[in-house]
Amino acid sequence: MNKYREQLNRCIQVVDSVRNMINVRRIPSNAISYNDLYSALYQLIPLIPEEYHLFRDRLRDKILPNLKTSDLISVNQFGQQLVTPQNGINPYSFGEVIATITYLNGYGNNNSSSIWDNIHPQIISIAKGRFDDGHYADAVEAAFKEINTRVKKIYRDRTSVEKDGAKLMQAAFSIQNPIIRLGDTSTETGANIQQGYMEMFVGAMIGIRNPQAHNNLLVSKDKAIRKLHFASMLMYKIDDELV
Repeated sequence: MNKYREQLNRCIQVVDSVRNMINVRRIPSNAISYNDLYSALYQLIPLIPEEYHLFRDRLRDKILPNLKTSDLISVNQFGQQLVTPQNGINPYSFGEVIATITYLNGYGNNNSSSIWDNIHPQIISIAKGRFDDGHYADAVEAAFKEINTRVKKIYRDRTSVEKDGAKLMQAAFSIQNPIIRLGDTSTETGANIQQGYMEMFVGAMIGIRNPQAHNNLLVSKDKAIRKLHFASMLMYKIDDELV
């Protein structure tokens, strides 16, 4: 665990350095080398505890392969394809990095004795009774349904349109037309944050709420604690909406 925490701190330092270059020095993300960030994340992945496997797998399979900006492809006057290698950071993947590292850092040291100390009140009200009765899977399912219900109401009140689940999250947290704005999408960093959290809300519906609701999966106490903290983080993020 010490190696995990040390490497996580290293990732936080690199992320902060990139954010400083973008926000303070006004360097475009595609002009910032992805190498240091890639290396830090690559070394973190095998150290991430199993209870965070959803985030570990996402880092390994989706974020890292897309962290580098795509090479530029052009055609010369003879019809030959030319490839110009790029070494910058993909801004959308960087947004997902920010969201993922924020989660891992904020909820890496929780334990069952203090589980409710920092949990969002709406999650407590819907999940605590179930959890205390030993119905861990039911507690997790209820928590993520509550997130869906809250986002659905906000979206319906503001658009008069009814959506649900992943499609609801994609529409509510869209970069192009966010109904719930979590970052200043007029800036690159803000757009990254909006994209990253949109992906996390969508992932919560596809990877946690839907399988739990449809398959009645068993959930251990420890895994329930991790998922309830994740649900709480998402609920608090809605509270932080930019108005």
